[in-house]
Amino acid sequence: MYYKSLLFLFFLAFIHTYAQTTIATNSCAEIEEGSIYACSWGGIFWAKTYNLQDYGINTNQEFIVNYGEIGLSEVGTWDVNIRFNIYEIDSNFPTSFSETNIIGSSQIIPVIYFGTSNPQIISANFDSSILIPAEVEMILVEVEQLDSTSSGAIAFAANMTNGDNSLSWFRSGNPGCPPYVYESTADMGYTDANFHIAISGIIDNTAAPFTLNYTSNCAQTDKAFMLNNTENISSVLWDFGDPASGSNNTSTLLSPTHDFSAPGNYAVSVTITQIDGTTYTINENITVAEPPVAHPIEDIYSCEDEQGTGISSNFDTSFIEEQLFGNQNGVSASYFDQNGNQLPSPLPNPFTNTQQDVQEITARISYSNDLCCYSETTFSMIVNPKPEIPQLENVFACDIDEDGFTNFNFNEIADDLLNDQNGVSLSFFDSNTTLIETDDYDSFINLTPGQDFINVILTNEQSNCVSEAEITLYIENNPVAHEVETIYACDDNGDGISEYFNTSTVEAQVLNGQTGLEVSYYDESGNLLPSPLPNPYTNSVPFNEVISLRVTDPNTSCYSEINLELETSTQPVITQPANLYACDQGNGFSSFDTSNLEQQLIGNQTGLDISFYDENFNPLPSPLPIDFQNVNPFQETINIRVEDVTNPECYTETSVNLIVNALPEVEINENYLICALDPYKTLNVIDNFNAYEWTFEDGTILSETNSAVIPDEGNYNLRVTQMENGIVCENNFEFSLIRSQLPEIEQVNHGSLGNNFIEIIASGDGDFEYSIDGTNYQDSNYFSNLIGGNYSVFVRDKNGCGEDVKRVAIVDYSDFFTPNGDGINDFWHVKGINKVPGSEVMIFDRYGKFLVKLTSYEQGWDGTYNGNQMPSNEYWFRATLKNGEKFSGHFSLIR
Repeated sequence: MYYKSLLFLFFLAFIHTYAQTTIATNSCAEIEEGSIYACSWGGIFWAKTYNLQDYGINTNQEFIVNYGEIGLSEVGTWDVNIRFNIYEIDSNFPTSFSETNIIGSSQIIPVIYFGTSNPQIISANFDSSILIPAEVEMILVEVEQLDSTSSGAIAFAANMTNGDNSLSWFRSGNPGCPPYVYESTADMGYTDANFHIAISGIIDNTAAPFTLNYTSNCAQTDKAFMLNNTENISSVLWDFGDPASGSNNTSTLLSPTHDFSAPGNYAVSVTITQIDGTTYTINENITVAEPPVAHPIEDIYSCEDEQGTGISSNFDTSFIEEQLFGNQNGVSASYFDQNGNQLPSPLPNPFTNTQQDVQEITARISYSNDLCCYSETTFSMIVNPKPEIPQLENVFACDIDEDGFTNFNFNEIADDLLNDQNGVSLSFFDSNTTLIETDDYDSFINLTPGQDFINVILTNEQSNCVSEAEITLYIENNPVAHEVETIYACDDNGDGISEYFNTSTVEAQVLNGQTGLEVSYYDESGNLLPSPLPNPYTNSVPFNEVISLRVTDPNTSCYSEINLELETSTQPVITQPANLYACDQGNGFSSFDTSNLEQQLIGNQTGLDISFYDENFNPLPSPLPIDFQNVNPFQETINIRVEDVTNPECYTETSVNLIVNALPEVEINENYLICALDPYKTLNVIDNFNAYEWTFEDGTILSETNSAVIPDEGNYNLRVTQMENGIVCENNFEFSLIRSQLPEIEQVNHGSLGNNFIEIIASGDGDFEYSIDGTNYQDSNYFSNLIGGNYSVFVRDKNGCGEDVKRVAIVDYSDFFTPNGDGINDFWHVKGINKVPGSEVMIFDRYGKFLVKLTSYEQGWDGTYNGNQMPSNEYWFRATLKNGEKFSGHFSLIR
């Protein structure tokens, strides 16, 4: 991207106010993207050196700077701020450079973010002018990018495209971005870096009382003149040295403007009368020039390279400079595209446009020795579109006789190509480049067997732009339509129509492994049928229908045909068989009589085949065994298929259910008990069955109802009968009656002195339970971990057939007693000894002193001796039972 300097526009803006002098390596600069790096967070300096005498400013003249500009190729982030600084330097720069030699600085100038690929010239009018004093010979114009604390503040300097390649300088105050002293960009390795940095201002001659300034704009012949130190002027008289301008050749204005009558050299003088009456004359020779004439250039046309792109690489630019220059000498040309990008000069020939369809070019003609003096004209590179040729498909034709040659018809292709395109002509050429006549479009025969081609050319009759394409011609053999089997289906009502034709394998049969082909179907009248055929299919012609099958190659449209026959057969007529029932022989399984099943199905019909299947359609023996066993409990479905022997596809299906009747069930126990003294037992069962029969083990029938009186001990049988689903099922229940004898305790075993237990031994045939307190009973006759004392033990029949009781004593003693008068454990004695009369217990203290003797009938020791309470301590005893058994131990007295 290229941009022109704004100084020229600046001059126009101030032409009636100031007469400016510009310090720049090229005040007509064009800029492009630069190459030297940028630094994050700013703190860098771009600079150029200038010798003021090169710009007509001598050592007795001051230069008042009020404007500056720099070219930037990218401002990549926000918070970029710049400032112009001007330093006095000498010929030893940069060695002698010092920041103390600063002459002045501009205000801080914010730069708005403008992103990449968009070089711009940033300019500013200074809020306060910078005065470069007289005697200063060399200056450094520095553009400082200030530090940022809020953003990356990345900015790249742009390059001049038409400068004089004078040195550009770079330094950094950013610790992460060297160098830290001024270094030329060439020494840094950036030989192509050439910054555009310029300043502009007013010259003031300090050696003379007054200074004359004027504009030097070559774009027009009028000039603006200005004097300084006007406060000391009383009057002026201007002579512009242009007698041809008549009365306008002189002026008495302080800052006049004169429009010179023609380009050329003029001697201008001004006589100044000062306030004190003295006069002062300034003479200045000036040159008045007009820019060269940019003659108009005709628009250039060219056909696009590829249809629809709008791009051509064949623009002829050989005549452009002849038209632009005319007879002018000493001029040069430069060119710019519609985006301001500079193009090569002269333009390449042939030229390729970069803007689709129409590209506008600006041609600039300038004096070779003054590039700032120029004029411009524009012209367009216009791309003529090629005729539109859509994507052409290859053409296939069928070779019926398989000799490699066949007829092709191009009429449809021609119509499609010319559709909606006016002013376009069409031509076909064969593979020998011979024009195919229009009359032969529908009967062209290929020149090369098997495969050939033709060329298609469309020409725009106005622009002569041509589009060309090639069509390949393929000569294809017809696909094979293989034979298919006749399909049979059942006619269930005798009208010759069936909706059961199975067409699922038709396509596979006719293709027989061929792929990439299409199958279509036609009825006997040639009407197209659905493809694939519906499955199942219903015939429309009774009894026998013929369908034509066409196998087509979709790439070539070649096809072959074969017939498919559909024939109907009469469907077997069957009778729905009745369900079969049987009584449960165990767990829902039984045997079923199937001897009459086939007779029920088909009666006396012949020519039929009967097949049987289980619920999952697994085959069963056909015919079924007469005594058939079900495999699914309680209910099972047998599927039946009756086929026409001559046409197995014509069949009728049904099913029969095998149902197992559950046997009648009653609630009855295996054993019943009756007490020995009871005369009989009455039993009852539910009363919703058809028949009952209660019998004793000797065959005696006791009852034929749901209730019976059972008198005698022994074995019995109950037969229950139920009629269901036309069959009778019965169930037998055996039970016994047992008379229970009265329980009797024959012996009570027990342990004492720490091994305290009771075991009750009873006789009798009942169901007994046991207790040692007459309240709490258990099934076990053994009681363990008992305390010493007297017990009444019980045994009783669970069914209420009597009980028995005995008494037993367990001799034992307590480990302690507490004779505190609370009525609880106030006395100590051997427990159970009261049931052993004649027994005695002697008590001693721990030292063996005899304290008291207790007999079996006494309450026990109260813890005193001779009327005095004995202290808490351990005491010993020795017991002698009447039966001679002796034992001893110790216990604690606790107070």
